[in-house]
Amino acid sequence: MADGETQTLITQLEKRQESLFHWLGAATVTTDEEQKNAEDMLIAARQAIKEGDELRKTLTQPLDESKKRILALFKPYMDRLDQGVSALRKELGNYHEKKRIEADAARLTLLAEEAARIKAAESTGEILEPLAKPAVPEVQKTSRANLGTVSYREDYDIQIVDPGQVPRDLCEPSMHKIRARVKSGMLTIPGVLVSRKIISSARGG
Repeated sequence: MADGETQTLITQLEKRQESLFHWLGAATVTTDEEQKNAEDMLIAARQAIKEGDELRKTLTQPLDESKKRILALFKPYMDRLDQGVSALRKELGNYHEKKRIEADAARLTLLAEEAARIKAAESTGEILEPLAKPAVPEVQKTSRANLGTVSYREDYDIQIVDPGQVPRDLCEPSMHKIRARVKSGMLTIPGVLVSRKIISSARGG
């Protein structure tokens, strides 16, 4: 349906509800009679919302179904790419980590050799000449490829295996638990502002 036709339907809805819109913008409740009028407006407004939502769904449902079909057609193609990207990232990450471990091992070997050389010199009284700093390959955080660059950073895989052992300062406030405590009658909770409110539920008969 064209936008113009959709707007025509919306305009028709608005014209039918002109009186309701007028009263919704000027509603006051200070007497029992005004309460009844406001309750009637609330019910009428809820019915108007339902009517508008149903009409909107009749217009958007074909579009939603078309979107679902397109997504389903693309899914195998996108899944293959996503799986390939995941496999590549895993391989590159493993290789990058391997190079880092090798570089660290090379540095430790050089340090151990230098320490042994110093210790031997101390026992003989030999004066050591400073050695030229050996070249230890540095693992670059950013690698330039033919089509661009790839950056690497250290991260961690974190899993909670025993929630009871997690320090309390790492536990976020649970709204579910707070709400249950308020409903039990405890309205004063440190760090929580509790205020009463009235929720209206309307249903046409």
